[in-house]
Amino acid sequence: MKDYIKYAITAALLSVIAKMSYFLTLSPDDSWDIYIRFFYLFAFLAALFMGLRAFKIAEPASDFTTDVKTGMKTASVYGLVISTFTFIYYKWVNPAFFAAKIQENVDIAPPELVDSIKANSEFIFSAFTHSTITLFGIMTIGFFYTLVLVLLMRAKPEAFR
Repeated sequence: MKDYIKYAITAALLSVIAKMSYFLTLSPDDSWDIYIRFFYLFAFLAALFMGLRAFKIAEPASDFTTDVKTGMKTASVYGLVISTFTFIYYKWVNPAFFAAKIQENVDIAPPELVDSIKANSEFIFSAFTHSTITLFGIMTIGFFYTLVLVLLMRAKPEAFR
């Protein structure tokens, strides 16, 4: 297995372990969720950096598009693992989270709009929608961060060895 894929899988597993540890020990609420999101981002960016660095050390003469493709391979592996975990987490591990969000929206809705707000909330607060948005977000962030890293590694390659 390639180094950049190993880094992506390792970072994704660390993220999953962190989220499950948080869920099992801290009784999750909205006030602590941001720290888990920051940890996801840190693990993802570290995996992307380490994966690109390992690839550039192994193949220093690679062209720009190959470097970007390598970064996106790392991002896609991480994104697929985290997106799958997100679906499983909100579908079976913590389904009460989205049920509470839907109920909050229904409670504050005007009486004449309750049905439409409930329908919209059920679509927005579903495991499938959330995991899809997670995958799209990780791939988007991964693309831009990959571009920045590749440009930095091409400008100053000696700094990354």
